[in-house]
Formats: sequence, C-alpha cells, structure tokens
Amino acid sequence: MAAVAQRRPTVPVILAGAMVEGLEAFGDVAGRPGEVILAPAVHAPGDPLTTLLTELALPDDDPRRTIGVATGTLAEVLARRIEVIVLGHDASVRVSATPAGGGGTPTIDLAIVPAAAVAPSDPDDVVVDGVLLWSTTVSDRHRIRDRLRELRIAPWADPAGDGAALRMAASRAALVRLVAATAAEYADDIPPDLVITSSGTWSTVPAPTVALTIVDVVRRSGASQFALDHARVLAVLGAIPDADERRSVVQDLVDDMLAPLGTVVTPAGLRAGRSAGSLTVHSEGGASPVDLMPGGLELVDLAPGQSAVAEFRFRDTVRLATRGRHFEVQVAGGLGGLLVDLRDVPLRLPERADRRRDLLSAWQSALWTGAEG
Repeated sequence: MAAVAQRRPTVPVILAGAMVEGLEAFGDVAGRPGEVILAPAVHAPGDPLTTLLTELALPDDDPRRTIGVATGTLAEVLARRIEVIVLGHDASVRVSATPAGGGGTPTIDLAIVPAAAVAPSDPDDVVVDGVLLWSTTVSDRHRIRDRLRELRIAPWADPAGDGAALRMAASRAALVRLVAATAAEYADDIPPDLVITSSGTWSTVPAPTVALTIVDVVRRSGASQFALDHARVLAVLGAIPDADERRSVVQDLVDDMLAPLGTVVTPAGLRAGRSAGSLTVHSEGGASPVDLMPGGLELVDLAPGQSAVAEFRFRDTVRLATRGRHFEVQVAGGLGGLLVDLRDVPLRLPERADRRRDLLSAWQSALWTGAEG
C-alpha cells in the first residue's frame, strides 16, 4: 500500500486498524494530492467505517444515499417500521428505518450493493447462473448473458413476453445477492410494517407480481403491507437538506408518491398434503371464506384504500409473528389485493430445471392472470 501511495499520489488512502501505525511509509502525507485518511475500526459500534466509505464513494445528493434519509423521514411521518428495496442496473439498495419515540432520530440502516446490480455491464457466471435459477423460459448461459447485456443497453426494449420473464428472473437473482450481502444486518429481522420497492423493471408487470418477486426471496413469517415508489421520487426527497422542510414535503406527497400494492401474509410451519385451515376476510363487502392449501398462493381482491380484518384458523400450530392457530390480522388493500403466501419458509425449489420452471411459471401466471381479470 505504501508503494502504491508513493507511485500514485492522487489516489486517496484509507487506513483502518493496525495500519494507522507508521504513516511515514506513505511519504509526504501533507503534500500528496490524494488524502491519507485515518479511518475508524472495522467493527466499531454503528459501523462508522461503512459510513465513511459511502461518503467518499458517493456525493451527498446521490440517490443511493439520499434514499436512506428519505426512508427515515417517511418512517417518522407514518410512525411505521419501513423497509425499502431498490433494484438498479448498477447497484441495488436496501434500507430499513424505525421511528424513534418522543420525537427522536429514527434508526436507519443503509446498504448499497453494486454486486446486486440487475444488469451489470459484464455479467459473470454467478450472475448468469442466478438468473437461470429463476428463469421461467428455456435458455442457456450464453443466451442469458447476451440478453442481460441487451437489457443494460436498452432497458425498455422487449417489455412483454420473454422480455418480462427475463426482467423478473434478473430482479429475483439481484435480490438474492442483495439479501446475501445484508444477511448480518437483517438476521433477526421481524417483518416491517411497510415494504416499499422501486425498479424500472416493475413498469411492465402486474402489481401482484411485484410483491411476489420480493417475497419469493425475502422469506419472513408475518404480515407486511407493500407499496411501489412508482415515480421513483423518494430518493429525490431525501436530497432536501433541511429536516423540517423535508418532513413537510414528504407529508404532503406521501399519498401520491406511493402506489399501494396490498398486503402479504406469510404463515410458516404448515404441514403439506391437506388443507391447512381457513381464511375469512371481514370487510365492508361482507365475509369471504377461503380454504388454505399449503404450498400455494391465495389472492383475495381488496381494493386500494379498503381495510379489512383477515381471520385465520389453522388446523395445526403455525408461526405468524407468534405461534398459534387463530389469528386476526389487520390488512389493507391495494393494486394487488391481499396475497396469502402458503409456501415454505425458506422457499424450496426443485433441483430439476424443467420442474423448477413449471413451478415458477405457475406461481407467476396465477397472479398475472388474476391481475388481468
């Protein structure tokens, strides 16, 4: 590192841990154009090293940074625990924010993961194999690699048919890498009250499929509402420097900037092979009984702005935030209604490619057809 610092004096050098000793090896520290920064320890409380590296890598107004600030402000305004997932072509972002009681500062965790890009400029075998795992169409490595490059060059081309299938597979694969990179921060995570997502790939698919893409990968027992940052303005609002002004603007726009996708309820611990129990949705339109079959998806029509109580009665003890057989969950409607996910937690996919494609296609098609109907 000292040799590199002397031969390339414009490159910034960041020293952490034991490296802070012996600065004389780096030459004239004060006279070199690139800074030599003494960074905090790697495992210091609050991970200030990550904060420092983010500040050095991205300007203050970069949307991948400002979306963390905006999420914290939104958590304050709504008084809810919020998770934001942004799948981008160059990097993906995951943010969680928890409002503080008594007007304090919300807790914000921000992760920017370039390795989780949806369409990297040079997709390697890991990226390609990940897309193949989630693909619902027959293809091979070479074709997938070429199509990912085409997707990066022309993101809006081929929006339907195989193009839509590729976007969904690439989004799931990117989300897998994002979840793997943030596993430590979310190891004991309970479901947030609201999950917000944003991505250019969502513009060509029905709303229920957007939520399905996320819950296919982020497997948690419990219930969460889902929303789409359809105009992708949340990060822009985070660039407002004054906290009071930012809070005021977010409060004014919150009903317009988020399109409600509905609620997803995921019980865990269901026994396969027979009916798991029943669901009754109590709303203004009356009660709608639904039989719950393990391994499948149940989509209940619940319009945006409509609230209801979902009453679950299971034959055996399951986990739905807590363990039990009888639950009443307050749910909210949206473009995707109420989605009850009765599949395994974590999700188990067949090893054979043909069976896996058929199963993924069946899940996706059921919600796609339900949305069109």
